[in-house]
Amino acid sequence: MGENNQSGARFGPLGRRHALAAALAAGVTTPISAHAQPRQPRIGVVNWEGPDATFRMDELRKAMASVGYREGINIAFEWRWAAGSRARAAEAAIEFESMAVSLIYARTTPAAHAVKEVVKRTPVVFHVADALATGIVTNLARPGGLMTGVMSSGPELAPKRLEILREAVPKLTRVGFLASSIDPNAETFIRETSTTASHMGISVVPVRVRGPDGFAAALDQMTAERVEAVIVQTLFVASSRQFIEPALGRRLPSIGEQPLFAENGALVAFGADHASLTERVATQIDRILKGANPGDIPVETPTKFWLVINQKTARTLGLTLPPSLLIRADEVIE
Repeated sequence: MGENNQSGARFGPLGRRHALAAALAAGVTTPISAHAQPRQPRIGVVNWEGPDATFRMDELRKAMASVGYREGINIAFEWRWAAGSRARAAEAAIEFESMAVSLIYARTTPAAHAVKEVVKRTPVVFHVADALATGIVTNLARPGGLMTGVMSSGPELAPKRLEILREAVPKLTRVGFLASSIDPNAETFIRETSTTASHMGISVVPVRVRGPDGFAAALDQMTAERVEAVIVQTLFVASSRQFIEPALGRRLPSIGEQPLFAENGALVAFGADHASLTERVATQIDRILKGANPGDIPVETPTKFWLVINQKTARTLGLTLPPSLLIRADEVIE
């Protein structure tokens, strides 16, 4: 009886409050305090390339840090690699939606199309070449629905790359165009390039491949058709070295969009500054995480461009680049 009274004194209403306070101070009730913390946003990233394209991860982490998000502290990323497969890109988006991620980031046009086809309720930010021409959105100012993002280059840059290539290779009369057979942008780029080429007296030889497995056959075809240089579609940037090095072995200069093309041995790279575009992606993601509707956020277009020239490649090919081209370069790789 006395034992029961002592028990009652220890665990009566007042005693229970003291016991709970002590437990809280000791951290015993961790599950309760964990539930009280705000949910950390998770971004599902659908990358078109394979997992060797780790520069994509670094690019996004750096951009998100610029707007105050650091992985493992106040944001989490789920990375998925489509490795050139629209089916895998769609599967990743379905998985992300089932995981209830806060937002999906889709990089490249085929990835964005695959995500658009399957996502029902999750906001999407994309980074593509031309969202309007390929039907990802119908209005850049007010895209509507679940999607917004940035565009790295419209078809108008394709002729500019041809003009720069002609400056670097003055006697150019026949150029190959390495294009993706599964990217809706490819046909637009080929058409715009061919229109400009016809005014310059240059013939364009398009060769379409699904991915790097087709590079060797593409080079054989271009050699057989006597092309003198090659324009490489941006979609192949992650695997560009696999094409550029054998092309150099056949003394074929090439041009691509991003600086990585030139770093991998292309003679020239010209296109939008992808680092600044990814920073704008981060700003859009931040706005959506804070409650903005993606359909009300305008799709952004590039305002900064990079011209990178690889002098080492020029010397390998026996080319003397004109001073007028070199002086315009943002970077010259020696």
